Amino acid sequence: MKRSIILLALITITLSSCIDKILGHKYVATIDNARIMLEKSYTKEGLLEHFPKSISNKSVIDIMFTIPDTIFYQDDYKTGFVYLALKMGEDSLSVYPKSYIYKTQYNNNKNFILDESFTYYKYYDTLKLRNVYIPGAYPIPYLIDFDFGLGSERFDLRPLGMQMVIDKYNVPDDLEVYVIKAEHGYFWKKKFDLERPESLGEWKNGYSCGIAISRKSKIIIYWMKAW
Repeated sequence: MKRSIILLALITITLSSCIDKILGHKYVATIDNARIMLEKSYTKEGLLEHFPKSISNKSVIDIMFTIPDTIFYQDDYKTGFVYLALKMGEDSLSVYPKSYIYKTQYNNNKNFILDESFTYYKYYDTLKLRNVYIPGAYPIPYLIDFDFGLGSERFDLRPLGMQMVIDKYNVPDDLEVYVIKAEHGYFWKKKFDLERPESLGEWKNGYSCGIAISRKSKIIIYWMKAW
């Protein structure tokens, strides 16, 4: 009787693991599709190679991507990105990159942060500015849009003459950011004269790839950003 129970438990665990991998494959397929689309529009390859090749369905918190395809519309075209947020497993040390070109704490006022709107912010940003090049720093993504489960803060900008109320998620105080590769330059296959703030300096166009890790929240975010 005991053997039967143990055997049944092993079969259940194995079956559950297989189902989890099958369900998780759709996220791998989404990343692969984004890679194919990016290669149609961008001259640099390998920008998604640091993303996981196998993903547990249970670990996925969020996945977002937008990649301009071979037909661009100037009014809509801003940037290409892929974000994958996962719950970290027990072996948390295995997710840390073996090599990187830049490391920083996210809650650091000397970070060079990019967002999709390419607008200069000074009223409600935690770090007081974005899209402003800081010498010696590599661009990292704006991660306030991710819900780390730490609540949010509301900013009412109407007294400042801006008809906006902003809800911004709190970021873990231990969030470490690793830039794996980044390069400034125009690498899109089609040419567009798009406005970028002068504050970006030589980084008006480029790409940045890496991961952000919070051991306290047990979350890892993989990112690729091309603009």
